[in-house]
Amino acid sequence: MQYTFQLNAGELDASFVKSVRALYGKKKIRIVIEEVEDIRAQPDQLELYEKALEVRERFKNAKIDPNINLSDLANEVNL
Repeated sequence: MQYTFQLNAGELDASFVKSVRALYGKKKIRIVIEEVEDIRAQPDQLELYEKALEVRERFKNAKIDPNINLSDLANEVNL
């Protein structure tokens, strides 16, 4: 049996320990703690779009050979 708890470190208290004991009784358990990335820290779609526009503006004068196969370039890089 496996359960995943996601909470702030400040919310750890005796009631959390009691809930774990209630679930597992006297069974041997492993507790792994990992930091969870805050979803709000990720940029939203509008931010990504605006950044893409900035890049597009920065390279608006770039000349790209229309015969270049971008898939072949990507394959070369990902060897």
